[in-house]
This record gives sequence, C-alpha cells and structure tokens, in this order.
Amino acid sequence: MKRRRRLAFALLGVALCVAVALEIGIGPVYIPFWHIPSDTIAYASGHRSLDAIVVGAIRWPRLLVALLVGAALAVAGCVLQAIFKNPMSDPGVIGVSSGGALGAVLTIALGWSSKWLWVTPVGSFVCGLLVVVLIYRLSTFGRRTNLYALLLAGVAVGSLCSAIITAILDMSPLQTMEQMMFWLFGGLDGSNWRETCMLAIVDGVVLPVFLSLAWALDIMVTGEEHAEGVGVAVQRVKQIALGLCALIVGVSVSTTGVISFVGLIVPHVLRYLVGPRHRHLIPACALCGATLLALSDLVARTVVAPVELNVGIVTSCLGAPFFLFLLFQHGRNWQRR
Repeated sequence: MKRRRRLAFALLGVALCVAVALEIGIGPVYIPFWHIPSDTIAYASGHRSLDAIVVGAIRWPRLLVALLVGAALAVAGCVLQAIFKNPMSDPGVIGVSSGGALGAVLTIALGWSSKWLWVTPVGSFVCGLLVVVLIYRLSTFGRRTNLYALLLAGVAVGSLCSAIITAILDMSPLQTMEQMMFWLFGGLDGSNWRETCMLAIVDGVVLPVFLSLAWALDIMVTGEEHAEGVGVAVQRVKQIALGLCALIVGVSVSTTGVISFVGLIVPHVLRYLVGPRHRHLIPACALCGATLLALSDLVARTVVAPVELNVGIVTSCLGAPFFLFLLFQHGRNWQRR
C-alpha cells in the first residue's frame, strides 16, 4: 500500500504539471510550453506584449481559480462522505452548491454585489450553510444518517433552491438575468487575480483544518458510537466540518458558479489508490480535484472551439454516469443483504 500510495502521489503530481502546461499553452492564442515561464516573468515585470498579457492576465488567473476550486470541491466531497457515512455525498448532489448559487443570485438581484465585493461570497456561504444544516436534519434519525433520505432531501432542497433562482430570473431585468445565468452552469471565464487571492486564503485556512480532523474522520466512518467511545467529540467535529464545507463550497460557487460531481468522482477513485485514511486521502483529493477541473476547463474551451462551453457541463457529463453507477452498485449490495 505504501508503494502504491507513493506512486499515486507521483502520478498526481505529474498529471497536475501536465494540466498546468496544457491549460496555459492551448487556446485561441497558442503559447509554446517553453515560453510560459518567460512570458509570466515578462508580465510580472510590466512588459505588455500580447503573449505576456494572455498568460499573465487571462490564463494564469483562470488556471489558479480552476485549481483552487477543484481542490476545494474534491476535499469538501471527501469530508461530507465521511460525516454522512455514505458514498454519494457531494456538494452538488446533496444541494449545497444550489444553496450557494441561491445566495449569490440573491446578492446580485438585490444589487449588493455591485456595492460590496465581499457580499457575494458571504451570501453563498450563509445559504450553503443553511442548506447543509437543513439536509442533515432531514436525513438523520436517531443520530444515524439514512442514505436514501439524504439523497431525497438533497434533491428536494436543491430543487427548491433552483425554483427560487428561476423565479428571481423571471422577475429580473435582462442585463441582471444574463449575469445570474453564469451561476447556474458554472464557468471560469472572467477569472481574475482578486478571486484567486480570495480562494487561496480560504483554501489555505480550511484545508489544513480538515487535515487536522483526519483522525477523527477516520474513526467517525466506523460509527459515531464507536467514535465517542474512543474520545472523539463527534458533534463538535460535525459542526466544524460542515461549517467549513459550507464556507469553502460557498466561496467556490460565488466565484465559478455551480460545478457538480467533482466531489463525488475524486474521493471514490482515490480510495482505491491511496487507501481510506484521510491524512492521505485529503491531500490526494486536493491534487486530483485541481487536475480534474483544470483538464475539464481545457476540454470546455477546445472541444467545440471557437465556442466555449461552461466547465460545469463537462463535469456533469463525467459525473452523471458515475453517480448512476454508484447508485446501481449500492442497490445491488442492499439487495444481497
């Protein structure tokens, strides 16, 4: 297992480097890979050639936002699966992303986002947190979370959020409506250095906290009663983990809109490669989630060029069959019992 884990981390590192080179180099303006460092330095030094502007002002911010959001969503999915003790928890599947999108749309509809830059992330965080708490309450009976109740509650609450968003869209002016539509499909166009810094700060604070909870998450997967018996403060760990998941997903949604299934696919794949222990799984999810979203954005930009797809469409095309496969497998296992 140790050798396989080292190999997995090495492959993830190589894949991340390849994704970085491809994401920056490929586009309407082709940048040779060996020119990327010099163009980056030229932009930082104040030189404003076309290649330097494309690399420094457009592609680096877009790439970094993709890496930070992908890492955040993958780790959030990993933590939610441990908290709810089921394999299908994901910020998109259980409605957390829809709650964050609702918060972002509300701040735009009320005109707050144009007055204060921090209002949209805060609105996404608050609505995402409310959705997390509501779904947890609806799907937990006697301190046990039911898988199907979780999925049904997530679908119901997510549908309610989508209905409210649709109603707001219907009542909004055309210009505001176009601005809101971005949040429904998920996209990285328009990413800038301000959003990159905000995401870097949030990820830099939240991800180490998740790592510090790795041992507690390992124990909680085996059962809450057992975790309490060995000294884990289960309720406190749940509150911290769910609150931080809402924060990291809310800030991600406020930046890129709804991007689904990253937090579902990545933890499942990596459990086979690095094992179930969260001190290995969390950093592996961060690397793999970042790589997956960067490559998905590359596909979205190039598959039907010059038209650019939203990256949320690509991740949904990857995640929907994967989700159905997991649901089918879980149904077969339940039937055997």
